[in-house]
Amino acid sequence: MLALTPAQHAYLASKKQLTYCVDPNWMPFEAIKNGVHIGMSKDYVELLSTSLEIPFVLVPTSRWRQTLDYLDQGRCDLIPMLNRTEEREAYAKFSEVYLTDPNVLVVRNSQMSSIKSLSDLRGKSLAVIDGYMQEENLRNAHPEIALVRVASELAGLMRVSSGDVDAVAGSLLAVTRHIQNAGLSNLHIATDLPQGDELRLAVNKNNPELLAILELAIDNFSYQDHSRIYSNWNPIGITAKTDYSLTWKVGLALLLILLLLFERYRTSKKTNSLLLEKNMELKAVHAQLSIQHKHLLHLATHDNLTGLLNRKSILEHIEKELIRWRRQEFPLTLLVLDLDKFKSINDQYGHNIGDSILKTFAATLINVVRETDFCARWGGEEFIIVSSNTDTASASILAERIHKKLETITKPGTPVAHCSIGIAQYRQADDFEQWFERADKALYRAKMRGGKCTVTEAENSKE
Repeated sequence: MLALTPAQHAYLASKKQLTYCVDPNWMPFEAIKNGVHIGMSKDYVELLSTSLEIPFVLVPTSRWRQTLDYLDQGRCDLIPMLNRTEEREAYAKFSEVYLTDPNVLVVRNSQMSSIKSLSDLRGKSLAVIDGYMQEENLRNAHPEIALVRVASELAGLMRVSSGDVDAVAGSLLAVTRHIQNAGLSNLHIATDLPQGDELRLAVNKNNPELLAILELAIDNFSYQDHSRIYSNWNPIGITAKTDYSLTWKVGLALLLILLLLFERYRTSKKTNSLLLEKNMELKAVHAQLSIQHKHLLHLATHDNLTGLLNRKSILEHIEKELIRWRRQEFPLTLLVLDLDKFKSINDQYGHNIGDSILKTFAATLINVVRETDFCARWGGEEFIIVSSNTDTASASILAERIHKKLETITKPGTPVAHCSIGIAQYRQADDFEQWFERADKALYRAKMRGGKCTVTEAENSKE
């Protein structure tokens, strides 16, 4: 069971059950079939229910727009899979990203050469699912494209296939599944769209207590959990074909070996060709499985927004470093970093700009630190760096490089980001919590100085 606070336990006890709404037609992610919730989000909901020891009850809806309205009206407590957009932030609060999928543009084969990107759709029609993230994004970013609302991705694909509209925007996993199941062989994926699905849990904005509880449960999802759920709903199959002609040809060749040497030779070549074909299929499947494995491993160990290690993964790295330190002592230093005035940036510029700053800051850390250092997003706008074979003085030099690098980064319409940094070197009697607390206290002192500076534990103890 998760380590919830007494107040969180009391909250769940008062609720007795949690209600949720889903997209009724968005496989393999989620759907409602004969009143029953199916898809990947069903498995994630079951994980949440087990972790929190509380029933999750589906509130059925007939269309996606109704699902969004139910969350806005408080008729369900949460939506398990939702992209964050500016319009949705008016009524919902969102967890961190826990599942991603590219979005793509699908066209007819006959238009493969003429439609290769969104810019080629000027004056043309594009099907978008009513209420989906892409409708909002494309409406704002590409007013020159005629958007046609449809009820589902399958409906959009059918209209493209029939020539009723020029293209459709959708999730890669979903459109691929529909194209295969519906036999829409005249369709082609033209390109990836700039914004893919970054799926989060969403709760009504008046329910922040629930979001905090759900985020604890999300952090507890393991790589094995993600892998199992992905494989359950996105299986890879190989259709075996039995070549019966080969059997009688080989049998006949054995009976007439002296008269049909040429036939046997031809059959042998055919067999080798068939084996080669199957071998290529197996290699392709192996490559696809390898890609999926790497994707799922990255998903489980990295923060989806910034690409840095997540909290669970950095704690595993730290444990390994401490085991190594106990065998042979070496300078080991922790830097805790926090973006200055980040809440006011979000309030003034919006969460999209805030996310952009977080990504830029993470990229800055990767460019400045050594390959042997570990960087992670600790949570929100807080980050940590674990630097081995580095004492406090060397870590202070690293911190100064980070400050200077941030000064050089300017983007139109985006404020310059600054950070505060606290530094502490590992001591023999420390556990991780004590080590982190000393670095965090130094960070607090840096904040009290007005930010945009670094404080070491030694400086903090003198003040």
